[in-house]
Amino acid sequence: MSRRRRKRSSRPRLPTIPLRTAIWLAGGVAVVLALVAFVAMRGNDPAGAFARAEAFEASGNHRAARVEAMNAVDHAPEDEAAWRLLARSQLALGDGTGARATVERARDAGIAPSHTRHLMAEAMLISGEPEAALAETENVRIDPEFFSEAVRIRGRAFQMLGQTQAAAEAFDMAIEDDPESAGLWLDIARFRLATGEQAGAIEAVNEALTFDPTDIDALILKGRMVRDQYGLVASLAWFDRALAIDDRHIPALLERAATLGEIGRMQDMLAATRAVLRLDSGNPQALYLQAVLAARARNFALARRIVVQTGGRIDGQPSMILLQAAIDYGERNYEAAIRRLERLLEFQPANRTAIRLLGAAKFHAGDMRATIAALGPLADRPDADSLVLTLVGRAWEREGDFTRAAPYLTRAARPARDGLAPLGAPPEDAAALALIERDALQGGARAEVELIRAYLALGRTGDALARAEALRNANLGAPDAHLVYGDALGAVGRYGDAAAAYASAANIRFSERAALGMYEALQRVGQPEEALRVLSLFRQQNPRNIATAMISAQLNLQAGRWPQAAAILEQLRLRLGDRDAALLANLAWARYEMGDADRALALARRAYLLLPMNASTSEIYGWILADGGSDPALGVAMLEKAQSLAPDDPQIAERLAAARAGQT
Repeated sequence: MSRRRRKRSSRPRLPTIPLRTAIWLAGGVAVVLALVAFVAMRGNDPAGAFARAEAFEASGNHRAARVEAMNAVDHAPEDEAAWRLLARSQLALGDGTGARATVERARDAGIAPSHTRHLMAEAMLISGEPEAALAETENVRIDPEFFSEAVRIRGRAFQMLGQTQAAAEAFDMAIEDDPESAGLWLDIARFRLATGEQAGAIEAVNEALTFDPTDIDALILKGRMVRDQYGLVASLAWFDRALAIDDRHIPALLERAATLGEIGRMQDMLAATRAVLRLDSGNPQALYLQAVLAARARNFALARRIVVQTGGRIDGQPSMILLQAAIDYGERNYEAAIRRLERLLEFQPANRTAIRLLGAAKFHAGDMRATIAALGPLADRPDADSLVLTLVGRAWEREGDFTRAAPYLTRAARPARDGLAPLGAPPEDAAALALIERDALQGGARAEVELIRAYLALGRTGDALARAEALRNANLGAPDAHLVYGDALGAVGRYGDAAAAYASAANIRFSERAALGMYEALQRVGQPEEALRVLSLFRQQNPRNIATAMISAQLNLQAGRWPQAAAILEQLRLRLGDRDAALLANLAWARYEMGDADRALALARRAYLLLPMNASTSEIYGWILADGGSDPALGVAMLEKAQSLAPDDPQIAERLAAARAGQT
């Protein structure tokens, strides 16, 4: 393609009528009104159609722009600008087939192909033909005015084909030619986000908004990125800005609705989805969100009815597969849930939510070995949650292996995480490690992270730290690189540096991992107030996050703030049900200290029945029985059992002595 740098330009009562006559007249009036509406839509000034089309395009009303551009083309078929505007409006509406036909008609009308290749290529791209888009712009003459647009489309085509380096080079060339194109910077932001360069993506979307602050697509992307970078609550302002420009913009309404749901504003979420359905009756994404609401309320029958209303249009989306599996699980149709989840994990093998649900479904379906196979790798991580640990422990119990069950069940009732970094289990043997090393040698950040984690799990902390530092230095814009570097620093005891690494990750994406890493590292270096500030900030932005809510409840328990702890734990109980022994035991503790002995006893008994061979559940149940006076003898027996399970625990010993003294 040949090119030159282009310069930017600035742009009284009536008698009764018989019924038959009335019907005939009504039909005629309807026809006339339809014709009038059509004429009005097409415009009463064909000569001014192009100007109106330009104005509609500038305001983002692409549907109206398309209608007026059609008028302009009909009025002046030799007008090249009108043809291009018509194609642009069709492309903006996602009509690749229509845009392609428009370009072909324009060429038939005498418009030079060199002036329309960028439009034809984008039409092909929208139609799912990236190779054709590249061929359209390869080794052909393209007018310099449209060069950057053509190269931009080539970048998107290369990206669609997975040719990352070629895409990056194409985007660089386009920026060199037209550095003030908001649309180009938006494409670059999406490209960088897809390749894990989140810091670069933030920079690019900011550039897009600098050149066009009213670009709704850029505002939506910015909102999504703020959601990752700062939190759910902060992102709402960006979706609101988009809706202030166009309050009927469905993608912006959907993003806002989903975010409202994640922060627990369910009524607002429902209102937002209804607004979408008023604009687009049967919109599958809005119906999906309503089904999520119903499932969260455990109204699985309603959730399934709403899913049926989508007509299967988004059944292939991972989020819908997961929702349908959750509905199956909630209705105790475990085999159906398993089939869906196994299908989902074929193309999303690292989806931890799906893995957890699959393990739970297999457990309730009676397949203990499959439960252990599914959940074992998660249970072996220091950051494993109590549900995963309980299921694996119970599965080993049902297999008759109480020795292997015990450590998992003990950890299940322990509220705190065991380690700074979620290292996981080490490779099974030298051959497994060799495979990981070979994959890392072949390149790729993901393989390198797996090798670093393997080294950490094996205790080869020096090797892990060296590789993690190199990975971080080569990927400064990728939050995951900073996270694994923080993990390695923590493994060698450099907790202050680890906190700084996690903070670097959080400045790019304030994820649960980054927040918990900072919290624990700061605790290790004796900065509990700063650690609590990090935890509080994350919870303000992500109020439904379970891991940080559990830590916050534990901190309140330790400080004797019983009502605050109970409030957090009750909210978690509503969401998680009565299957988490640690949650129930801690709630029992809080309720007992608040003076609600009867309710506390019921909760403690439930926790004990979930994990009867656990020191913590036995201790709390025993202490409430003994100290509350409902059954002191059984209380002492429970505390004795707890001591046998944890003979070195000083609190259990102290409570047992007090309970025995109370019997005398």
